[in-house]
Amino acid sequence: MDRTLLLAFVAAGRRLALPLNDVERVVPLPLLAVPTGAPNFIEGFFDFHGALVAVVSVGRLLGLGDERLGVYSPLLVLRGQDPPVALHVASITSILKLTAADIQPIGKDETFNACVVGRVGDRGETVYVLSTQEILLAEERAKIASQRAIKRRRLDALAGEPTGASAHAS
Repeated sequence: MDRTLLLAFVAAGRRLALPLNDVERVVPLPLLAVPTGAPNFIEGFFDFHGALVAVVSVGRLLGLGDERLGVYSPLLVLRGQDPPVALHVASITSILKLTAADIQPIGKDETFNACVVGRVGDRGETVYVLSTQEILLAEERAKIASQRAIKRRRLDALAGEPTGASAHAS
């Protein structure tokens, strides 16, 4: 029997999950470069193996409310996202091992942006399964790409600046 593995987590007080295969890595919160003028769901950017990754607050993105996230709140770096994205969540609760029959499907027209694709029960609670392909609207991806391009240009400009006192002498 085929098993589906889900990474269950908490964001904005809700129990949510993603297919484990869609999560490239779970990382601690690094120092973020916070962009000015970015939408409030973008918390900042960080370098992950040479890629500039946008950190997205799940609570703000999905309109679930704001929550206090701190340095011990993990990031879920998503696999295969363009632009690269990490979801900032309150905590990770478990890895769920399920069969396809354990996941109750939710219709595309039943949730915002069709990002919730199913629900499962875990220890008497409902866990909503998200689709990594549908979690961001096209417009949100475009905003992230735009902010990422601005950040990249600024970093490239810094790297190209001459160093030392002679640069200020002219």
